[in-house]
Amino acid sequence: MSLDPLLASTDAVALAFLQELEPIEGRDMPLFPPTYPAPERGTHRHDTPYTINVLKDGRRVVTLDSVQSQANRMEAAFHGELAHAVPQITLTAGTRTLALTELAHRVADAAIRASVLGPKIHTAFEAYDRGDPLPIAKLGPTSLVFGAWDSRDTRVKIPRLIRSEIHAWDVDVFTRSAQFSGAFSREELGFSDKEWKQGADIGFAPTPSVDQHGGVVVHGPIRQAATIHLGALRQLEKATPGLGHYLLGLAAGALWTGGRDYTLRTGCWLLPSEPPVIEVVTRTGAREPLELDHDLVLRFLEAQVALAKDRLGIPAGETEAVNYDPAEGKKMLKTKDKA
Repeated sequence: MSLDPLLASTDAVALAFLQELEPIEGRDMPLFPPTYPAPERGTHRHDTPYTINVLKDGRRVVTLDSVQSQANRMEAAFHGELAHAVPQITLTAGTRTLALTELAHRVADAAIRASVLGPKIHTAFEAYDRGDPLPIAKLGPTSLVFGAWDSRDTRVKIPRLIRSEIHAWDVDVFTRSAQFSGAFSREELGFSDKEWKQGADIGFAPTPSVDQHGGVVVHGPIRQAATIHLGALRQLEKATPGLGHYLLGLAAGALWTGGRDYTLRTGCWLLPSEPPVIEVVTRTGAREPLELDHDLVLRFLEAQVALAKDRLGIPAGETEAVNYDPAEGKKMLKTKDKA
């Protein structure tokens, strides 16, 4: 089946994707979720550095990959396998060069706004606010797919068209301890007792690490749940015919490439345990099965990229290199101080 009919039917509001996952190392080994610093003093503290929610029945559900992290993994495909599908703008600051799709806030990122593209980005956000998304699409269409918030200038917010998360259900939290012992003794290295105590800070003396976070053991399902907002895509298609289909191709292509890379971090490597469940969600809440695969999705994306270049003037695959302007960055700082 093609993805084309999804935007033609006003009854379809979302495309839902559910993937059951299993740890590569097996269920008996702990998985390592992302860690976060403890909140500031005076706020609620959890007993772990992980994001864990406790349900009414006592089960604990841990986030293995957040919406933001999943978006970054998916967007990485657009400076990799899917680079030809979007404009390739790069920004150089000092000795580093990054693609626009690598910037944290996409077209709203402060660094890209402090370049010759700054006025063009400002105008594009204002156009989006008036109901014209095409200028944003010509600069950075992934900002329409994964969202962007121009919080420091126009205050215009672009909502996500796709969100994905990975959660593990019914988990027990582990701790771990370790002991470092150097290869040489204090006497062999010629340190005094006082110096030896200080030596622990730079790796000479034995150093214990006790009751540190040790991951979680998962007893329930591990699931990636992703949703593509067809209703929002339909609105974009109405505003600019052809754009909704192009963005649907980008969203689906990102999900089927970067979004299905489950090597999340050291100690958290996952594999699909069965084929994904793909459904079209209707306005009544009904869910209708949809058969999709990687090849079908990429064929749809290729067709939409060609149409977007020809009919909408989106410079997909074309490169543009700009430089960060330190003077403009300092000017932005002064403007913020005055505000």
